[in-house]
Amino acid sequence: MPNQSSILTDDVAEIVTDLQLFQTIADEMERWLGSDSSGHDMAHAWRVFDVGVRLADIENANCDVVGAAALTHDVHRSLGADDEYVHPEDTLSEVRAILATTEFPAEHIADVLHCVEVHDEYDFRGIERPAETIEAEILRDADNLDAIGAVGIARNFAFTGVVGNPLWAPDGQEYSGLGHFHDKLYHLKDEMSTNTARSVAEKRHEFLELFEEQFKKEWGEEL
Repeated sequence: MPNQSSILTDDVAEIVTDLQLFQTIADEMERWLGSDSSGHDMAHAWRVFDVGVRLADIENANCDVVGAAALTHDVHRSLGADDEYVHPEDTLSEVRAILATTEFPAEHIADVLHCVEVHDEYDFRGIERPAETIEAEILRDADNLDAIGAVGIARNFAFTGVVGNPLWAPDGQEYSGLGHFHDKLYHLKDEMSTNTARSVAEKRHEFLELFEEQFKKEWGEEL
């Protein structure tokens, strides 16, 4: 697992008062995500933590709730066979058990569970479980930001390889890594709830477009 000091920015270290608490949560999560190679690993969780806590500080939200939710939000990625999707709602008992092994405040566990439950919902697909708190909105923003831009592209193709999809299928007959740009990634900038995340998403969205343009040029061996 990446050491927290190599992941967290200085400003986040100043915002969070009990880094050891979150390290303990991360240690528990390592049991679930330690072998992940799909881009849903602990490095991803710490990046979501970093961005989420900074957004929470800007929005006057509860940083502890966002931080704990960021570290535990992908338990569902460790369940199910092969590429079977398990909804986060079905992992709340696991998240609760993880937090119960730490000194996380019991009065905020339900808030963390709500964040985890709704973080994988999208307007463009029709939201079934709306975010009811600013903390839940912030977790979604932070998680979605890590899905676009340079890191998001790398994660996308890591996942593409893990599930056995091709990089691209120009004829559209197979689901592909590049096809996922249009199925999901290009929609994410319009999913952001906070102004700060919207601003960051605009820049990362532009990078997605530039990457696709260059990818298709190289695919066709344009010299």
